[in-house]
Order: sequence, then C-alpha cells, then structure tokens
Amino acid sequence: MGYNDRDYMQPGHGGRPPGMPGAFEGAPVTKWLLIINAGILFLQVLMTGPGEQIFLQNLGQFSIQKAIYEFQIWRFLTFQFLHADSGHLIANGIGLFFFGPHIERWMTSRAYLTFYLLSGIAGALFYVLLFFMPGFLDGYFPGLPMVGASAGLFGILAAFYFIAPEARVLLFFVIPMRMRTLALVYFTIEALGVIFNWHNAGGSAGHLGGAFFGLAVLKIPSLKDFVIRLSQIGDKGPKKRKSRNATIVRGETHSPIALTKEVDRILDKISEQGIQSLTAKEKEILNKARKNK
Repeated sequence: MGYNDRDYMQPGHGGRPPGMPGAFEGAPVTKWLLIINAGILFLQVLMTGPGEQIFLQNLGQFSIQKAIYEFQIWRFLTFQFLHADSGHLIANGIGLFFFGPHIERWMTSRAYLTFYLLSGIAGALFYVLLFFMPGFLDGYFPGLPMVGASAGLFGILAAFYFIAPEARVLLFFVIPMRMRTLALVYFTIEALGVIFNWHNAGGSAGHLGGAFFGLAVLKIPSLKDFVIRLSQIGDKGPKKRKSRNATIVRGETHSPIALTKEVDRILDKISEQGIQSLTAKEKEILNKARKNK
C-alpha cells in the first residue's frame, strides 16, 4: 500500500496519524548530520576564493596517498562530512532525510551514529581493496580524492532493506517501487559501475562497501554485537537488554527499549501494511513499549 492510499494522507485529514513521530522526532543524530554536512559545505564556500585551493577538502578528503601511504587515518572519518558541491550534498541529504530517521528510531541514536560512520569507513576500505586488485578502478591513481556521505547512506539503505523489504519507496525520488526492488536496482547500477569502470567507479566502490557492511552488521550477530558495544563506550548506565534480533528501538521518550517478539511483529506489520492496519490492541502494545524505560 502506498502512502497516498492511507487514511491520514487523504484530503481533510489532520496530518500524520496519532503516534507517528515527526520527521526528526527520536532521530536527533540524523538531524545533526544534515546540519553539520550543510554547515561544512557553507564554510567551504566561504573559505574558497577564485583560484584558491579548497582548504577543508584538502584537509579532510580521503585518498589512498594521504590515508594509506601517509597514514593520515582521520580521513576515513572526515571525508564523510565533505561534499563536492551543493548538488552532491542535496542528493545525499535527501536520502538521509527519508531513510535515516527510520533506522535511528529502530536502533538507539548512539548505535545508529556508530553504524553510519563505520559504514562510511567500510566504503573507503572497499575502495582501497578494489584499487589494489588488478582489473578494477583502472585509471585511478593514489592521490585521487573521495568525499561524501554516500557510503554511510548506503549502509542505512541496506539496513532499511533488511527491516522493511516490502516497504513502498521512490526510485530517484520519483518512481514508486518496493524497497526490495530499489535495493536490486541500486546494487546493479553500482556493481556495473565498478565492473565496467564507469566515470564514478571509485564512488560506486564506496557505495558497495557501505552497503555490504550494513547488511553484514544485521546478519552477523558477532559484528552486530561489536557495533552495539562500540556505541556504548563511556556509557556507565545499566546494560540494555537485547532482543532476539539484538536490536534496540528508541521511542518517543528517547529511552531505548528492547524489542519483544510481539513488538517485532507489530513493526513488521507497519512496514508492510501501514500504521492504519494496526488493531487497537496492537497500538496499545506499541504505545506501552515506547513509554517503557
């Protein structure tokens, strides 16, 4: 069922359904990622005059020459907050805006940030791996820079595919299709880009690396536990109880709750059929889970 078919999208309805969070409700990390990325690009424009070097990009962009040969390892992180231009930022920002909050609410915000950054790092590492493999990335050289949030974004897209493969989404934000189909289309495009060395083959390598990592985290329990433990470094509070999926959801109260089998089933139902499909009892269970501390 598409969004336009749902009761709360019909003319005269008061907006989003009761209990449905706002765009960034329960998703502060996604909001701040968008703000930081936009702010850095703005600073970059202010600090760059005609004929001058792009200071922030030179300081933080990823390249094999700088990150590997010269061991400037901070670039595995900093490149994720830099963008080539406004169009590049807008494309990644739209993806983060639509998909990021869902995944952040499904995880804790801290786990989500850890997952996102590690997906970006995995994208850079996969780019490095292919660079040193014969037959891939021909014409690329060690000093060629890479910037952008898209490796982390592809990790988010992979997570969204994992939890809601039947959800209705828009390809290129225009063509409606199921998330399962969208994932296949994007994977095919990026894989062909790498295989045939298209103009952005390096970027495609980063996208694939982020997506592979995102799927691996959700499918491999030990890797999932590693991400959760890493996100809890410095947390002196009690350990969060893990569900059968070892995932944590952040509700409207902003306190993480462990998923029960029943809440898992209800969330799956929302993904497949929409929130209006819930019975009164299911809504009560979900509301209690959100308020649980």
